[in-house]
Formats: sequence, C-alpha cells, structure tokens
Amino acid sequence: MCPFQPPTSLTLKDKERQIAKDILRLYPQLGDLQESFEFDHHDFECDNYLMEIKSRDTKYNPWIIEKLKADTNLSKALDLNKSFLYITEHKGKAYIWNVTKLAQSNYDFNWETRKMPATTEFRNNKFVDKEVGYLYEKDSTELTIR
Repeated sequence: MCPFQPPTSLTLKDKERQIAKDILRLYPQLGDLQESFEFDHHDFECDNYLMEIKSRDTKYNPWIIEKLKADTNLSKALDLNKSFLYITEHKGKAYIWNVTKLAQSNYDFNWETRKMPATTEFRNNKFVDKEVGYLYEKDSTELTIR
C-alpha cells in the first residue's frame, strides 16, 4: 500500500465553511455560526446576520450578486431582524458587503438581465437569463483571512 495520498480537492461547501471559520476567528463576537439548510438562499446564520459566501478563483471588480438571492435574503433578514452579508473570497482576501445597509442607503446595484451559468457546478454548462447586480470592492469591508 502506498503511504502517499494525493490531496483531495475541497468542495464548494467545504470552502464556504473554511471561509466562515476564518471570519469567525477574526470576529468571535459573531458567536455560533449555524450552517443553513441545503435549499436556503444563504449559507450561514448567526445572531445578527444571514451570510452568503462565495469563493472565486478569478478576481472581479465589480463582483456579481443575483437579484433573486439579494431580494430573498433581504426579506428574510428583515423578518428575523438581522442584516444580510454577501461575502466573496479570492486568494485569502474576503470582501464583505452589508447588503441590508446598501439597500437602505439606496445603493445602485445596476440590475440587469444577463446570460449566466445555471449553477456553479462546472459539469452543468447550461446558460440561463438571470437578473444580476454589481458590488464594488470600494463599498466592501476587506479582510485578509489567510
């Protein structure tokens, strides 16, 4: 038996969990992060926030947010008296937008319909129309998490 085991690649969910742990390490006051259910529109929840986390191999500016995801999470956050955070990680740097505060300040997301991949799973390369908006790094809080 060979003692060498090649590294296994992390799933998208594993990457999201690691990013959440990294942020919690920097901000322990967030408390206990609860992972959301598979079909929720957000990934994690704590006392004051709903969080959607993305990890990207390519850097963008602006970053894209789906309107359906934004609207659904803003509505749920309002119902729960929480704020909705959208977090994108690229090469150890996290960009965090408080979408609730942005929406309350009439932030211009520049919503538009674009052809986008149906899912982030690369084996499904079907494109569909999605309404998306744009988040600029200058409007985010930047954290070095790794």
